[in-house]
Amino acid sequence: MSLTSRCRLLVFALVCLASPRAVVAQGVALDSLRQITEIAISRARWALLDEIIAALRVATTTPEGARDPWVHYDLGYTLHRRASALLLSDQVPSAKPLLEESERALAKAQALGGGARALGLRGAVTGQLAGASGMFAAMRLGPRAFKQLDEAIAAAPDDPRIALVNGMSRLNAPRAFGGGPAKGEPELRRAVALFARDTARTPSPTWGRADAHIWLAIALAKLERREEARAELQRALALVPGHTWVTKELLPALDRP
Repeated sequence: MSLTSRCRLLVFALVCLASPRAVVAQGVALDSLRQITEIAISRARWALLDEIIAALRVATTTPEGARDPWVHYDLGYTLHRRASALLLSDQVPSAKPLLEESERALAKAQALGGGARALGLRGAVTGQLAGASGMFAAMRLGPRAFKQLDEAIAAAPDDPRIALVNGMSRLNAPRAFGGGPAKGEPELRRAVALFARDTARTPSPTWGRADAHIWLAIALAKLERREEARAELQRALALVPGHTWVTKELLPALDRP
């Protein structure tokens, strides 16, 4: 069965899981959806990711899903990944509404008990919104993003996903706002170390280990440390063989003058 067919079956299952007695089955369906989500991201299967987003929107409307912080977190996370792909291809007008929806989903996740993990990803999304908005909005949203990230780190200093999104946010922020590769690289390196001993299990978030190597490589490349960057990308490929962004764009970019 193809990935798209499996995803459509899961969408149907989530629509059907509308009673409290279905909570265990919903958990199983969402866990499977997480696995397909990571495959879709690594293979740049954006149409499939759009279907997953639709499934998660449905899941947040079921009686159990509406009260589950991790259903809302997964929706916010998947919207963030879809918007990130659009931002990388300079499709800012298409990305911005997805980021706004992601921020709302993560705020709901945080309110329902998602705590620092939801707040950390929310801070990263707020930072992306700052970059996707005009100057005046960026001046308001940029400090808010760093405040959210700082609060998340203070509450969960050893969470690798919070360290990862903090490092990504610092890397991508303008130098005038305290960002840049020199700011992001130490935190991304810390994220890699934290992932090496990560024991997260569903329903908590489990994504990010390969991403930590990828974003550390991006920071190192910006610092003109290309061989170190190449080594990190190879570590990412050892975790996710054939990762499209790594093989088609990031590694070839290291060979260009």
